[in-house]
Amino acid sequence: MAAPVPDRPDGKTPAAKAAEAPAVSDKIDLHDAVRRALRESPELKAFGWTAESALARVRQAALWPNPEIEFERENFGGSGQFSGSARAENTLALSQMLPLGGDIKHRRRLAEAERDLAAWDYHAARLGVVLSTSRRYVDTLAAERRLDIAQRELDLAHELESVTRKRVEAGEASPVEQSRVAVPVVEAELELTRAELASTAARQRLALTWGERRLGDVRLVGALEKLSPLPEPSALVATVNDAPEVARWAAEISASEAAYKLVRAEAIPDPVLRVGIKQDEGSNDHGLIVGISLPLPLFDRNQGDLAAARAGERAAQENRRAAELRVESALSNSYFTLAVAHAESTALDARALPAARKAYEATLSAFSAGQLPYLDVLDASRSLLELERRHIDALVSYHNAKAELEALLGGRLPKVSPQANIKK
Repeated sequence: MAAPVPDRPDGKTPAAKAAEAPAVSDKIDLHDAVRRALRESPELKAFGWTAESALARVRQAALWPNPEIEFERENFGGSGQFSGSARAENTLALSQMLPLGGDIKHRRRLAEAERDLAAWDYHAARLGVVLSTSRRYVDTLAAERRLDIAQRELDLAHELESVTRKRVEAGEASPVEQSRVAVPVVEAELELTRAELASTAARQRLALTWGERRLGDVRLVGALEKLSPLPEPSALVATVNDAPEVARWAAEISASEAAYKLVRAEAIPDPVLRVGIKQDEGSNDHGLIVGISLPLPLFDRNQGDLAAARAGERAAQENRRAAELRVESALSNSYFTLAVAHAESTALDARALPAARKAYEATLSAFSAGQLPYLDVLDASRSLLELERRHIDALVSYHNAKAELEALLGGRLPKVSPQANIKK
């Protein structure tokens, strides 16, 4: 799997343009929120410059070492026949190191592998921004839904209080009932206040993902109840090697191999060729000089660096295996959470909630007719509201687990086959 390409910091590439989002107006969906967060994330902007730095290092690694120019004047300013400059000799020479061991080639390959690693780090950071934004968007939707439930809970409490007051005034119930219904009203008011504060905080956290302090009057467009068919566990396992956390280790291994080959190349002595011209001022004669120097690898043959590079190469291979196991474990945990939340939310929506609503309506009708005590209708209303909150919790758990799976797999879940849909 090829390394992803980070956007350039100037934002002129197609990838950068694709990340741009329109200004937030009166409504925003999850797709808009993610695009805006990707565009405004300081961390991702920093990775754009990191990519530029990695590309510059690749260019630098391909360059030959600079030649050196030398000038030497000798046999003057001494004593006797060397007291003047009649016997002086001037030498002008050019020296160049010759990297015969393939140093430049391997140094460039190492820089390219490090560039790929920087790209994978960018991809991981990008997935992190997507995951964080998705979670905050879902949490904000859920907070608004909980606020709606808290408002309905207060309305139900006021409704029960009104019915009870009418029954007391009509002499159909004891005045004690009037005092008992006051407590749920206070509790509902406190729950509404808490839900309002939680919704405000969730909206602020969502706005912070793209660098703003508040959402204002922006309305979130999205349905928590929208569930997708579950992918097969075997399909998830088959994609482990494509997961970014695993796939990046191919670049790690390439980098460690390139580092080992570079150290091995650097252990080969590089000769220095010297070419120049010499002038004798006394006779004004000229002559060419040619020389070559070669280090003798008697003591330092890069033994330690070679051993360290080989150990690093083996460590990268083991780390890749560890990453595979780590991703498999994370996939298993996230899939378990996804499957449980999917089953729970489906069962609550299809069976438990309709039954609870029907039971509450029947109990309220019987209570209004004086056929049931207040505690029965209070218990029915609390059961209904608790199931609705539990349904929201299950939906949040489902969407968060789905976002985690998508982040682990690089942005998308495996497609569900038609046979799997029929089977389910």
